[in-house]
Amino acid sequence: MKKIYFAGGWFSPEQDEQHTRLYELLAKEKNLQIFNPRTAGEFQVGPSTDHMTNVFIGNTDAIDECHLVVAITDYKDMGTIWECGYAYATKKPIIYYCETLGDKPFNLMLAKTGRVARTELELMQLLTESHSYSFRKVHSFDGNVE
Repeated sequence: MKKIYFAGGWFSPEQDEQHTRLYELLAKEKNLQIFNPRTAGEFQVGPSTDHMTNVFIGNTDAIDECHLVVAITDYKDMGTIWECGYAYATKKPIIYYCETLGDKPFNLMLAKTGRVARTELELMQLLTESHSYSFRKVHSFDGNVE
């Protein structure tokens, strides 16, 4: 079973809809175990517990333990982009999901550090390909970059 770290913001109605839809799509796959920071559990804030530290450590530990990161890059959530940089630095393969990209340029740093899916079908296809789970230092990208 492959462990997937699912990164993406859920802080606006558009992000929430997309995040929920894609998580439900991924969760249907029997051969995938999905870590979703949004549903990772409640952390107690108190004299000996720092909520933000627990979230940070929980998320970075989950990235360390995953086989692959799937990251929604629509809406440019800064936490998601940070998680991708951490994943790349720790040699985790990344699939960037960007359904709103259209013919607009994609970010150069992201384009070179992972594979890109523009549709749910492309994402699911990439998840079935064994080489998606192998880290590559530099990727090619079929499209415009900025």
